[in-house]
Amino acid sequence: MIGRLRGTLIQKLPGQAVVECGGVGYAAGISLSTYGLLPEAGSEVVLHTELLVRENEIALLGFASPQERELYRMLVKVDGVGPKLALAALGALPPEDLAQAVRARDIRSLTRIPGVGKKTAEKLCFELSEKLGGMSGLLGLGGPGAPGDPWESDLRSALVNLGFKEEAVLPVLAELRVEKPPLAEAIRRALKALQR
Repeated sequence: MIGRLRGTLIQKLPGQAVVECGGVGYAAGISLSTYGLLPEAGSEVVLHTELLVRENEIALLGFASPQERELYRMLVKVDGVGPKLALAALGALPPEDLAQAVRARDIRSLTRIPGVGKKTAEKLCFELSEKLGGMSGLLGLGGPGAPGDPWESDLRSALVNLGFKEEAVLPVLAELRVEKPPLAEAIRRALKALQR
């Protein structure tokens, strides 16, 4: 298994990068997100890779960071999401935004990804929201109830302590996060939204 490439970037295209390592040029499929982070051709580059072996094809995929690769691995485990769609998702939204959209169950943002309809977006949220909550530290995100945001942590804690399930609380948190009203008002508005 090829887990990482370090060498000279020979060519970069929106869907592919060619990296020369020890005289061998490896062509790796990449997301638009990774493409945007690559240096100019001729520079040294590191790609974290995933080897894709199928009945009639062997392909190498490259990612700018181990976190992006981990997110890709999670995406392809969702029924109906193949490598092509997972790369499109990573290219349409930066990994942090994609993880945030899934955790907040933001169907509208997810359906902006080419090839993702409402059903697939709902499936992504259902299957990945908890897993991505655990990845928030890896991605450098605040995540739900992260210590970096006491307002959000206090609001989430209050609602969960009142007996609401976290999966019901997250979308309400996402809506209130935009305005960030004082905590007492945020709790009142959240309760109203949750009791609909």
